[in-house]
Amino acid sequence: MRIFDYYETGDGVKVTHSDMTPEHNVLVFFDKGSQHLEVTLPEGRIVENKGFSNSQAAAFLISTVRGMKSIMDYAQRGGVDHAWAL
Repeated sequence: MRIFDYYETGDGVKVTHSDMTPEHNVLVFFDKGSQHLEVTLPEGRIVENKGFSNSQAAAFLISTVRGMKSIMDYAQRGGVDHAWAL
């Protein structure tokens, strides 16, 4: 599985995503220090949460689902940098 940078929030949470799996799923990762959260797309479900509060996790889930179309497209094209270069 390849991992691509997506963005970093103002408070230092790094957001990355996987490439698209053969089953057409993408994992989105939120990391800050020892805190880690994973969301699966297109299902829009939190798979793992280590250290983020419930309200933080909910906000990450909402932002992931809102950006799902772009994230899924970037995952197919090799990440946001590659998609923007086309």
